[in-house]
Amino acid sequence: MSDIKKYLYLENTLNEMNSKFISLQDKEVKRNNQILESILKTFIDKMKEKDPLFKKMFSRVFYGGSYYDGLRVGKPEEFDLDLLLSLPKYAEPTIMVSKVPGFVQLKLGNYDGFMRQPEAAPTYRTFGNLFDKEYFLDTDKVLSWMEGIVQKTMNDFPQKGSKRVVSNANGAFEVIVHKAGPALTLKISGSGIAMDVDLVTCFIFHCDFWPKPGFKSNPVKTKPDFFIVPKKPKTEVGQSSRHWRLSFQEQERVLIDNKRTLKPTIKLLKKLRDNLQHRAIASYYIKTVLLHIVDKKPEEFWRNPLSYVFVSVLSEYKDCIEKGKIPYYWNPSNNLLGRVNAKNLENMANRLKAILSDVEKKKDEPHAIVKYFLDSKDYNVYMMGKMKL
Repeated sequence: MSDIKKYLYLENTLNEMNSKFISLQDKEVKRNNQILESILKTFIDKMKEKDPLFKKMFSRVFYGGSYYDGLRVGKPEEFDLDLLLSLPKYAEPTIMVSKVPGFVQLKLGNYDGFMRQPEAAPTYRTFGNLFDKEYFLDTDKVLSWMEGIVQKTMNDFPQKGSKRVVSNANGAFEVIVHKAGPALTLKISGSGIAMDVDLVTCFIFHCDFWPKPGFKSNPVKTKPDFFIVPKKPKTEVGQSSRHWRLSFQEQERVLIDNKRTLKPTIKLLKKLRDNLQHRAIASYYIKTVLLHIVDKKPEEFWRNPLSYVFVSVLSEYKDCIEKGKIPYYWNPSNNLLGRVNAKNLENMANRLKAILSDVEKKKDEPHAIVKYFLDSKDYNVYMMGKMKL
């Protein structure tokens, strides 16, 4: 029996779990999209009113993260939005690759010359506040500036207790702001919905700024732009506020798109990760494993049955955990698992081996693997459905 047919006994089980317990419901997705976009427009328009520098540098919103990649597991209640800002070219921004893999620093080569230009006044009057004394773009200063704009914007909306009320054609929504890492989170509730929207301040650059050496060149020529994100390295490093994490989300989205079984496979892996409580494995690590597989496999691989693709990918994922190595797709010298405890990795690998062993041994029990993916409540719902057949 060929490997492709070997796992067909799992096909219905995997598809059913995906559709009933993992994938988002279209109706909820459409409603939340509509509400979010209306609130966001109202909010960003107010932010532009409050700060002329933000208005001048604001380029667009990038709808990022797993929700917009079609990889979200669970309810459509968490959103990642990048506010993309552009720096004036006349100020001569230069991107330098940091010694910390995956990070860069940005320095202006002509701040004084730019500030003498007629276009700099008065719009760019506060521009210098985003940089340190040597004109390196500073994550702390940028985040502080953005927090101030968001707070001024919030103060413009009517108050209700500790929250503010944003009203538009879709209803009245209560909003409160929380600070979380590089993001400012808008917690939105009302009209039967509750959602968390992470606003991340990013700077956007064209391909002529593409980082090198050590970085993969752009494989998606239709997406020439990349972003830098104000997230500091986890490792101890001097002048950490000069470090910006690179983001190639637009390219990654294209690389994983139009591959029939790829996204269902990622969602199954994430559901498995969640249920096994492998908390050390970020969703981005799983996505990275798939990006490497995309490079290695021909397009037709993704047209195979989900069961075959999933088991093949699960086996490769297990190997990565076992070896303690998931190289960062854009710069392989950065091992994403480098800071994960070795004993933890060993325990996770052993659990994945046991699951793969079950897959090989229990070909007459297509529902045997369900317990690895679903919590007890969903598992009981699933099995009750089987008993009724």
